[in-house]
Amino acid sequence: MDMKKLAAEIVQRVGGKENIKNVTHCVTRLRFVVKDEKKVDVDGIKKLNGVLDLILSSGQYQVVIGPQVGDAYKAVVALVGEASAVGSVPADAPKEKMTIKGLAKSALDVIVSCFTPAIPIIAGSGMVKVLVVLLNYAGLLDSASTTYTILNTIGDGIFYFLPVVVAINAARKMNVDMFTSVALACIILHPTLLGLGETGTTVPFLIFDMPVMNYSAQALPMIFGVWLLKYVDKFADKVSPSIVKVFLRPMIDLLVVAPVILLVVGPISISISNVLFAACAAMQTWGPIAVAINAFLFPLMVLTGTHNATIPLIIQMFATQGYDPIFLVCGLAANMAEAGAACAVAVKTKNKGLRSTGFTATLSALLGITEPALYGVNLRMKRPFISMLLGATLGGFYCGLIGLQAPAFVTPSLLTIAILVPQGVNYLLGLSCVPVCFAITFVVTYIIGFEDLPAEK
Repeated sequence: MDMKKLAAEIVQRVGGKENIKNVTHCVTRLRFVVKDEKKVDVDGIKKLNGVLDLILSSGQYQVVIGPQVGDAYKAVVALVGEASAVGSVPADAPKEKMTIKGLAKSALDVIVSCFTPAIPIIAGSGMVKVLVVLLNYAGLLDSASTTYTILNTIGDGIFYFLPVVVAINAARKMNVDMFTSVALACIILHPTLLGLGETGTTVPFLIFDMPVMNYSAQALPMIFGVWLLKYVDKFADKVSPSIVKVFLRPMIDLLVVAPVILLVVGPISISISNVLFAACAAMQTWGPIAVAINAFLFPLMVLTGTHNATIPLIIQMFATQGYDPIFLVCGLAANMAEAGAACAVAVKTKNKGLRSTGFTATLSALLGITEPALYGVNLRMKRPFISMLLGATLGGFYCGLIGLQAPAFVTPSLLTIAILVPQGVNYLLGLSCVPVCFAITFVVTYIIGFEDLPAEK
């Protein structure tokens, strides 16, 4: 496929590069934020060869490309320029009317935008941890060795320094100086602060008592901190004389924002994170029912482009308890269900084109990329989509029943099943989730059937 041609057609139909505020991408989608939604040719984009679907969610036009999205993104950036790619928003961009719905939409957009660009490296880091686990399980790597520790650190690095990553993405999203934002993240992660006392205790700072907090793997403090920086920096720019602005402006930013983060924003953010974790912990008491419900909802969230909203919850569970027994597990059940439904369609159909698409989509879903199966087969044929939801629910219940857990952030797939193990670390039982979820959905889809396309001559 000619990605340069596809990128040009997409840019043209979103209103041209002048209509693009910013563009990012995740694992399978180009994500556009535009100035004027009236200029976007939704139907035209959906009809493009190489585009699986177009979804409007969280203030973004999400163009579903599939595994080749990285190449498509590079081609788009070549057309619109790096400024749009990093998410800078022109100062003269029209302001939207503030409503409760609009505020909620904007908040979700900001949170998702702070994580979405980092998904590939988060997934890659998770795969490093998968490799470490497999090498240890095979007896090729001793868990007491320094090599094990170093490789595990390579996989953990992104999570420990997550505030830095979030600061970069938040700065891009909110049009704030990136280096000042990163400096604030470095401040709250500085080991000296943790050395002041036990986590949760307070130490004197100015005329206040500052809580000692561990901000590693925390995202909310930097999201709120960069938001505050946006307004403080405007003040600092206004009051700083030109002759000393080069150092006085960032000096004011740091001396105002950093203490506010350490004294107010950080503790409140961690309290919010603790509430979210408490909600997840309560959900865990439901056992397999929780996984089944979320497995049912997961494809619907992918369909609406809101599935990335669970990333902060997943990371919070890793930071708090060291594993995720719900969201990545339900993702595995849903992904295998997508593969099972697409495979059943491929086996049963008399249409050669649909058969080829079905088998290709099956392989893609088994490897963790479900959009080709979702949009190209299951949703397209309608009844397989319903069968897939049923299969995901039943498969999710089975995964929850055996106590499947994810100790690292990985894309749930056939390649990463080795790291998703049940309580008690029974690898064979864990591996059974793939064929069980796949087979359940395959059988259900095959029995329920679908309205087949005409056979090709």
